[in-house]
Amino acid sequence: MLRNGTEATLSVFGPRPVDLAAKKLVDEFRVAVNVEDPIYLYRDDVQDITSPRVASAGRRTLVPKAALLEVRFDLRPDGSLRDVRKVLADLVELANAQLPFAYRIDRDGDTFSLVATRRRDAQGRSIDLIPILDRHISIPLGTRRFFEHVNLLTQALEEQTGVHIACCSGIADNQPGPLLVFRADDEPARSAFLRLVRSRPVRNHLVRSESGAYNLVPSEPGGYYWLMRCQPGESWCFINLNPIPNKP
Repeated sequence: MLRNGTEATLSVFGPRPVDLAAKKLVDEFRVAVNVEDPIYLYRDDVQDITSPRVASAGRRTLVPKAALLEVRFDLRPDGSLRDVRKVLADLVELANAQLPFAYRIDRDGDTFSLVATRRRDAQGRSIDLIPILDRHISIPLGTRRFFEHVNLLTQALEEQTGVHIACCSGIADNQPGPLLVFRADDEPARSAFLRLVRSRPVRNHLVRSESGAYNLVPSEPGGYYWLMRCQPGESWCFINLNPIPNKP
């Protein structure tokens, strides 16, 4: 990311450029931006990076095909984002024009989610995609650990979609934590998961300072974002939940 006074340019290149751009915005400006992957079916949307050693064992390593995205935006005099919504709108507009997928922007309070809504089928045709976290789920009222609630949520999604969904090893502090009272009544999984994440109490995590040293600092309740990544060629997705880094 290049800054020039009250202007900045963000350039990303990689297998999931929308994912990379959102993570950079989170790291630089401490905004809550989630990203949800499409399902990859078309052969030209993925690339094979299998090493010879893995290939000799009969396995393949597939990743989404790399792409470049570059977006310009305005900063306030203090270096913060002038308009988070506009930055994300410009990013999504660019991604939808250059990538074989389509994204929409959901907003819940100060949390934004960039949700894939189109993909290409096995023949390369552009088709609508029902996002996994759009599915409605129910979780019975109960007092459980955070991960127990999450497991009930992902199990409900697997039963509807047939896609195996794992979650949350990206959290720096994976201790069991306190018991939480939670329920979901026929609501989108995304909103249920967001409520659950926001109920997660303050956790300590490592933050790297400008000097390169790591310090243990608390995160605010709900100060998390997620990147939901789906594995090409498999019915498997992973929700990587991470604390939003505090400014040093």
